[in-house]
Amino acid sequence: MPVIALLLSLAVVLAGCHAGRLRGENYDAGGDPFIRWDAPPDLIAVADAADTARVAYRIILTGDTGEPVPEDPTLAAIGRWAVPTDRAAVVLLGDNLYPSGLEEDNRAWGESVLRQQLEATSALRIFVPGNHDWGSSPRDWTGERVIAQQEFVLEWPEGDVDFLPRDGCPGPAVRELLRPGERMERGIAVVAIDWLPWFSEVHDGSRCAGGDFGQRIDDAFASLENHYVILASHYPLRSAGDRADLGQGMLIDILVNLYHLLLRPRSELTLFHPQYITHAEQVRNALVRHRPLVYAAGHDHSLQLFEGDEVAGMHIVSGAGSTGKVTRVTDLPETIFAHAVPGFVVLDFVRLEREGAGDGDPAVPVVRVVRTGQETPVFQMRIPLLDEPDGR
Repeated sequence: MPVIALLLSLAVVLAGCHAGRLRGENYDAGGDPFIRWDAPPDLIAVADAADTARVAYRIILTGDTGEPVPEDPTLAAIGRWAVPTDRAAVVLLGDNLYPSGLEEDNRAWGESVLRQQLEATSALRIFVPGNHDWGSSPRDWTGERVIAQQEFVLEWPEGDVDFLPRDGCPGPAVRELLRPGERMERGIAVVAIDWLPWFSEVHDGSRCAGGDFGQRIDDAFASLENHYVILASHYPLRSAGDRADLGQGMLIDILVNLYHLLLRPRSELTLFHPQYITHAEQVRNALVRHRPLVYAAGHDHSLQLFEGDEVAGMHIVSGAGSTGKVTRVTDLPETIFAHAVPGFVVLDFVRLEREGAGDGDPAVPVVRVVRTGQETPVFQMRIPLLDEPDGR
C-alpha cells in the first residue's frame, strides 16, 4: 500500500507539474471547427479563389510548410488563391524547411523542398524564418543555415521573392505591398521580425542593427502611418495548441513531464517558458504603441483566429502548411476560430460596392480560413477597425 500511495502521489505531481497546461476539447480533422458565433459577422463572402472582382489586394498567410509531399495539395491550393498574381502576396511564416534548415551535407534535398514552395505561385513570396530554418537544436543556431536559405530564395530567378528579416537578424524589416492611393485609400505593408536571435547564444549578430528593439519598431512604423500593417513572425503571442501546452490526457502528460524532468529542460520555444514570455513581452511593449492590423504567426500547427487587443486588430496562427505536421488545438476565451486541419489563412482587402467606387477608395480587411481540399472558405469575417464598434 505505501508503494501504491507513493506512485499515485508521483502521478499527481507529474500530471500537474506544469500548472498552466491547457485543457479543453481538441478540434481536430475528425470534427467541426470551433467557431465563436458572436464574432463580428461576415459581410463580404467569396465563393472560391477566383472570386476577386472586389479584392484590391490579397495576402496568403501560411506557416510550417517545410515538409511538403509530392504534388502537395496545400501548396496547390495556395497557388489557386494567390491571384491575381500582380496584386497578391504569399507570406511564409517560418519553418520553411524541416527538420534542420538548409544543411550543407543534405543541400540538394533541402533545395528541392524550398523549390517546391517557390514554384507554388508566381505572386510575390515573402519567406520569414522559423526555428527549424536555423537548425534542429540550439547548437545549430549559428545563423549559417538561415542565411544559406536566404541566399537560395533571393537567387530564385522567377518572379518576385523576398526573405525577411535578413542575415539572421531580428529585424524589424519592412516590405511595402501597396502604396497609399494605389487601388485603395490606405497602403499595405508587412513588417517581419525573427525572435530566434534572442534565444541563440552562438549566433554572431555583427551584421545586425544595434540599439533598442522598441526604437527600431518605432522607426519602422514611422513611415507606415497610412498603411495597414501585417506584423509577420514565426512566433505567436497567442495560441491554444501544443506550443501553448495543450494537455494530451493524464497518462501521456505524465510521460511527457517525466521526460522533461529527467532528460532535458522544457523547450524555451514554448509559449509558457520564462524566456519566451520575456521576449513576448518585449514584442508586445513595442507594438502596443502602433497596433498593427494583424499579428500573424505559425509555430503551432493549426489554424487559429483570435480577437483583437491593444497589440493588434487580430491575432492569427496559420501553421498548418504541412499535412503531416498538423497537431492539436483547443480554444481560449479570445478564440474566434480554431481547427487542427491542413490549410491557410487569406487576408483580403475588399473595396466596398458603391456608386463611383474605384482605385484610391477605402477598402475593408476580410479574413478567410481555407481548409485544404475545400474550395470555399470554411470561415470568413471582417476585421473590426479601431473606429468601428467592435474595434476596441
